Amino acid sequence: MEKEKIIKKLIFNQNIDTEINDVEFYLRVKGVAFHQRVMTHLGVDFNDSNSYIEWVKVSALLRYDKKLRDKIYIYLATLEEYIRAYLSNKYENEPVQPFWKNGAKSRHNVKTRILNGENIFDVLQSIEFGHLLSQVENVSKDDINEMFDYPYAIHDNLGAVKELRNAVSHHVFLMDYKFMNCVVNGINNNTLEHNIKNLRQLLPKEYRFGKNGNGGITADIDNCKYEKANSSRITEKLLMKLDSRDIVNMN
Repeated sequence: MEKEKIIKKLIFNQNIDTEINDVEFYLRVKGVAFHQRVMTHLGVDFNDSNSYIEWVKVSALLRYDKKLRDKIYIYLATLEEYIRAYLSNKYENEPVQPFWKNGAKSRHNVKTRILNGENIFDVLQSIEFGHLLSQVENVSKDDINEMFDYPYAIHDNLGAVKELRNAVSHHVFLMDYKFMNCVVNGINNNTLEHNIKNLRQLLPKEYRFGKNGNGGITADIDNCKYEKANSSRITEKLLMKLDSRDIVNMN
């Protein structure tokens, strides 16, 4: 699709002369196809000459999508560090274990490298997230129960969090991405919201709601729907112009 067709579908605020410059910028750095997907998600029919949308709504969802990805990435990295730390802490003195697995690439040959005497932390530090998760597949139930407070359907849930990381790392549009099913509070679902809650339940408890109960991934994701606005030298939080269906609710 041509850039001009995207722009023709947008309604601009005549009082904000920078909006068209913003469109040009986002089309250049995020791509025409990405905008087409976002606008289609918001209800624009590109085959209907009377179908339009306000740019302020498109730009809000673009910013919200990026804020979500940035926050999710931080906590995915936290989970990765935690799993690596648990395994290396527990098995540092007895590194040779039957559950280690080799991968297709030499650096993913965890079992062989440990048998050859490499330091367990260095080995785990050098492998990718997916291969780290694959090491967890064969650990004992005791390890699973120690590592995670919610061990139910753990293999499906770890597979889902791996797919979430793939989506975030490849900067996809999260709202219409097909995530994997995961189980949270006994409910099996594949929505973005459910997958973020799955990530939350896999994290150490201090990162779920913060050490004081008002932070962690819960507060960070909830705060993504706000943006700062300066009024009379006072900074306040304003709710972004988002459809309620697109706001992730962490309650």
